[in-house]
Amino acid sequence: MSERPALHAPSPSIWPVTLALGVGLAVVGLVTVWPVLAAGAILIALALVGWIAQALEESG
Repeated sequence: MSERPALHAPSPSIWPVTLALGVGLAVVGLVTVWPVLAAGAILIALALVGWIAQALEESG
């Protein structure tokens, strides 16, 4: 009987929450003032880079 391969689950991460915060901030910035929108966009970019870097680190 063959053994089943071990399942790999990703480690807990703050990046999804950071991305959601950035999107929320950007949406509020669309309704209010552009500096809030810019802050949200920067947070979105940082969250995506961090999340992708973490995923690549775990996979390799």
